[in-house]
Amino acid sequence: MEEKREAREVRHAAVRALVAYGALLCAVSLMNTAVFPLFDAVFMFARDVSVTCSAVAFLVMGALAWRAPHWLRPRHFLALTLGCLVGGGVLLAAGLTLASPVLLTIGASLVACGRACVTVTVGLVLATLSGWAAAAVIAAACSLQMIGAPWFSLLPPAVAVAAYLVLPLVALGLTAKRAVGFLRKGATQQPPADLAVTRPTSFLAPFSALFICLFLFQVAFGFALRFDEVAGAPRLSEASALPVVLVLAYVLVKRRPFSPDVLVSLSALAVIGGFLLATRTEPSVLWGDVTLLNAGNSLFAMTAQLALVAIAARNPLGAATVIAWGNGASSVGSLVGAAAGMVANGWVVADPQLRFAIPAALLLVFAGYVILGLRKFTFKAVIEGVAPVGEQQAAQAPEEVFQHRCEAVASRHGLTPREAEVFAMLARGRDRAYIEEALVVSRNTVKAHVKHIYAKLGIHSHQELIDLIESEAVG
Repeated sequence: MEEKREAREVRHAAVRALVAYGALLCAVSLMNTAVFPLFDAVFMFARDVSVTCSAVAFLVMGALAWRAPHWLRPRHFLALTLGCLVGGGVLLAAGLTLASPVLLTIGASLVACGRACVTVTVGLVLATLSGWAAAAVIAAACSLQMIGAPWFSLLPPAVAVAAYLVLPLVALGLTAKRAVGFLRKGATQQPPADLAVTRPTSFLAPFSALFICLFLFQVAFGFALRFDEVAGAPRLSEASALPVVLVLAYVLVKRRPFSPDVLVSLSALAVIGGFLLATRTEPSVLWGDVTLLNAGNSLFAMTAQLALVAIAARNPLGAATVIAWGNGASSVGSLVGAAAGMVANGWVVADPQLRFAIPAALLLVFAGYVILGLRKFTFKAVIEGVAPVGEQQAAQAPEEVFQHRCEAVASRHGLTPREAEVFAMLARGRDRAYIEEALVVSRNTVKAHVKHIYAKLGIHSHQELIDLIESEAVG
């Protein structure tokens, strides 16, 4: 009986996560296809300001979760999210009704910030699911988004705006309760920035390779979103949903998560093919570029979300950080790419020949990054490289834990008290000039101590010394 109850709870959790994530993705599609075009008649730059605010909100949440998680206490965080969504929705609707640029811009920006907060709560809830369930939910939600997106522009404006404002509230209502656990846990523990000193393999730094990859991929997708847009809305194709639906079918039939790295490769192929077709003019390839670019975008979005969720699941203490920073990097990339697309649209108006030269140039840059930049990068390695950290370890003062590691290494290798002192400074990243000043000794004395320490530890560089401390922490 207990097993049946647990299985039922797991299914209900997966269904709630699916509805929440699907609602959030559909809200984003409504924003791009049906709501943003309405902004142009009032103040066309309101869309850009709101998207910028969303990216900033992600980065601020990531920074707070990394260095000062106590600022993200559940009650305050959820109240702020709800306030942004409701208050911003009222102002946005008033701005469109009264044709007020100020009200529209403020309202759209508040809604964007609220939606960013909901994105974090949804990601935290996805991290509570099993790997297979999370992959199935992500694939199903993306399929729903891809199938519905081409039809959203046909909705009456009032219906589209109402749905755009209500869907994030639905997602928040379905995820707030389960996300509270992550937020409360993070708010009562040491900041990840401090924990990373002694557990560097358990936390991803804000500028890790993963976040850089998310940023650069989204630059290409942001460009594709705005380049050659029609009436202020991106071009869409129903056929773009097919690869996403096939991934969903694979997950459901095989009952295991999809491979992030395989999906990234397929995404890269689709993007390269899309940009290649964008340089052609034959009727046979009409809208083929849109199909491939949108499909590539969705495949990569699924990969990115699965990677962030998997990392968050491995280390709940850093979950809010990685989800916020990952979405922030993607948002900034989309923003940069969209801005480049708008600039390129202006150039094409001045010189129609650039309509084909610009995609060709971007194709070359993107292919170069995939071939060279991702040569040693894999999502699987990043995910598996995150070592789980226990709450008992996290509750210890980071400085005490680090000092204990240094003392253990010094004792094991027979360092003298002075050598142990110098060793601890080197392990903290201090240079020789700092050690000279701190210990009030000469340069030659420090040099001699470092030489003896290296000899006793059997190392030859400062990096090897740091690696030794890291391996001690993992052990």
